[in-house]
Amino acid sequence: MMKKILLPIVSAIIIAVIIFIYKSLNKTTIEVLETAEVKKGSIRGVLVETGIIKPQVGAVVKVGARATGTIIKMNVKIGDRVRKGQLIALIDDREILKAVEQQEASLLVAENTLIQIEQSYPERIREAKANYEYAKINYEREKELLEHEYTTKDAVDKAKSQFDAADAILKRLQSEYETQRKIAKSNIDDIAAQLKQQETRLSYTRIYAPIDGVVADITAQEGETIVAGLQVANLVTVLDPTLLEMWTYVDETDIGRVINGQKVEYSVDTFPDKQFYGTIEKIYPQPIVKDNIVYYLAIVKVSKDDAIYLRPEMTTHIKIIFNEKNNILIAPNAAIKFEEGKQVAYVVTGPDKTQKVELKTGLRGEDYTEIISGVKEGDILATKLIIPVSTKS
Repeated sequence: MMKKILLPIVSAIIIAVIIFIYKSLNKTTIEVLETAEVKKGSIRGVLVETGIIKPQVGAVVKVGARATGTIIKMNVKIGDRVRKGQLIALIDDREILKAVEQQEASLLVAENTLIQIEQSYPERIREAKANYEYAKINYEREKELLEHEYTTKDAVDKAKSQFDAADAILKRLQSEYETQRKIAKSNIDDIAAQLKQQETRLSYTRIYAPIDGVVADITAQEGETIVAGLQVANLVTVLDPTLLEMWTYVDETDIGRVINGQKVEYSVDTFPDKQFYGTIEKIYPQPIVKDNIVYYLAIVKVSKDDAIYLRPEMTTHIKIIFNEKNNILIAPNAAIKFEEGKQVAYVVTGPDKTQKVELKTGLRGEDYTEIISGVKEGDILATKLIIPVSTKS
C-alpha cells in the first residue's frame, strides 16, 4: 500500500526536474547579475613579482682575528648594538706588550748613542781642526825661514810631517762622524720599524667595531684560544640594519618592460597592511635560474625609515609600475570577455537585455582596462551574467 502511494510522488518530482532543466537550457534571455559603468579615469600597468630583503654591500662586516692568543674579554653578545670604534673583544697581549717594551728600550739606547755621537765628534773635530790650522801655519813659516836660511831642512820636514798628520786626523774624524751618524740613524730607523711592527701586532689584540650596527654573529667566546689564520675566519660579524636593499626576481617574460627608475610597491607577510615604496636602481644582467625558470634581479634600495620594519631574508610581494595613464576611458576587467579569440563586452540596454559588442583595448591594469573603441563613456556593462546555452551557440 505504501509503495503504491510513493511511486506517483517520485514520478511527479522527476518529471518536474526534467521540465525545469529543459526550460533552463532553452532559455533565450541573458540574466544580468552585476553591472559597471564605462567612465574616465586613471590606470596603471603593474607587474607582480616576488623578492627578498638583503643587506647592502658594506652592511655586513666580518671582523677577523689576526692575533694568536686567548680571548680575555668579549664585551658584546649577539643582538647588541655597537658604535664604530667601540672595543668588542680583547686578546691576551702580555707577550706582545713585553716585546714592545724591549723595543722601546732599544730605541732609547739607540737615540742616546746618536746624541752622544753628535755631541762628542764635533768637539773632537774642532780640536783636530785647530791642530790642523796650527800645523799648517807652522809648516808655512818653516818653509819661509828655510828660504832665508834661518832654519834647517830637518825642521821643515818635521813641520810638514806634523801638518800631514793633523790633516789625516781631521779627515778621519770627519769621515768617522758621518759614518757613525749614519749607522746610529739607521739603527734607530730599524728599531723604530720593529717597534711599529710590534705596535701593529698589539693593535690586532684589540677588536673594534668597524661600523655602527648590531652584532649578528660571534664565532668564539671569552676564554677560548684562537690561532690566527687557522681556527677563526671571523671573530665577530656586525650588521648595519639600516642598509638594506630588495632583490626583485623578475620573470624573463616581464624583464623587457622593466627599466631603472620605475616605481615599486611592496609588502611583507609580517606587516600585511603596510605598504612600502621604492624605485628600481639597477638591473643585473646575469640571470638566475630557479626551478627551471629564468629570472633577472632588479635592485630596489630600502629607505632607512622602511628598514625599521624589515629584516634580511624577508620575502616581499612586489608590484612594479611599468606604465601609467590618466583621464582615459576605462572599464572593469570583469566586464571584458574573451569569446572566439576576440575581446567583447555586453552592453546593458534594458532589464535583462544586452547587446554584445567587440572591443579594442589598451593597457590592462589591476582592476580596470583601457578602452580604445567599442563602447563610450556612460555605457553600462555587465560584469557578471548568465548566458543561455542557446545564445552561445
